Parts: sequence; structure tokens; C-alpha cells
Amino acid sequence: VEPVIIDNRVENRGLIASYQEGYRRSSADILAYIHDDVIIYEQDWDERVLRELYDPKVGLVGFGGALVHGSPDIYKTPYRLQQLGRSFYRSNVDDAEVHGERFSGVCDVAVLDGFCLIVRRELVTRMGGWPLGTAINYSLYDYFISCSVHRAAYRIRLAGVRCHHIGGLTSVKMKVADGCGPDHARAHEWIYNEFRDVL
Repeated sequence: VEPVIIDNRVENRGLIASYQEGYRRSSADILAYIHDDVIIYEQDWDERVLRELYDPKVGLVGFGGALVHGSPDIYKTPYRLQQLGRSFYRSNVDDAEVHGERFSGVCDVAVLDGFCLIVRRELVTRMGGWPLGTAINYSLYDYFISCSVHRAAYRIRLAGVRCHHIGGLTSVKMKVADGCGPDHARAHEWIYNEFRDVL
């Protein structure tokens, strides 16, 4: 299958619009959304990921994720943005210990980090594609897909592939179009309201 590369160097249309375009243009059963600032060092990483997807109940695989998503008091006390935080984060990026725990194995997680999201096409179809026109654009798209996968009763797997996530290559270095910049507070509230059934 030929890769679909969405080049935002001239006009940054936003992450969600780019992800939706990749979904629309590809016919692959497995869609790999990997940021342009990720360096993968591990040979045969793709075979490692596909081994996880041999299990038909696994819907999403990534390189960094957390065992817990949401605080124990979520929906029990008045809303606070921090209630949507993730805990016990694991990865095998160069600076893994800065973010949480270094992990080179495989395990179930509650939520993945958005720098690498490898998902079954059927799940993207079931969730109606990426949420265009919502508060989700540069913020919390990883929360959105993780919660959507849980809603569909699939598992999420972390594969501790050796890699590095530089962080912010496109969105930081480019001028983002008006109205497409991250609005973290609004995105958190949207996730909080939308996914009460799985958080």
C-alpha cells in the first residue's frame, strides 16, 4: 500500500483535517498516523505493531501511552480540566524518563499519546471519521481516538518501540491558520462531555 503523506509546509490545514484527508485518501485496513517529528530507530517495528493487531480485539496501537486516564473524582465532583489527566505514562523514546517510565515491552493502556496512532480503518469509519468542526484540532485528538476505541469495546496496546519524538516540528515552526490553533480548555471540556460513558 502506498503511503499517504499530508504535507502542511505551505498551508497548515490543521491536524484533524489532515488526519481526515489521510483516512479519505487511503484504502488500507490499518492506518498509521505518525508525526513528522518522530524518528524510529527499531528495525521491523511495523511487524511488531502488526503482531498486536493480529488480535481482532485490538483496535489501536502506539509508541507511548498511560495506564490510567482520568482522575478518581471525575464526574463525582465539579468539572476541572485536570480531571482528564493521564497517569503512569510509559514509552521508549530517547528521553522516556522525563515523561514517565521507560518501557520496551507491550501492554494494554488506557490512552495513547498522539505522536503515533496506528488504528484499524473500520474503527475510524465507525466513529464517523475524525471530528471536524469540533474543539478537537491540535489538542486531545489522542484522547478522542482512545476514548472512541474504548467505546467500541476494543483494546489499546502500547508497543515500546525505540524511537524519539522531537515535538512540535510542524505546529510550532509554522504559522497556524486563524481559528485552528489549540484551545486546550475547550478541547478538554468537549472530551469530558462527549465521553462520559468511557472515562
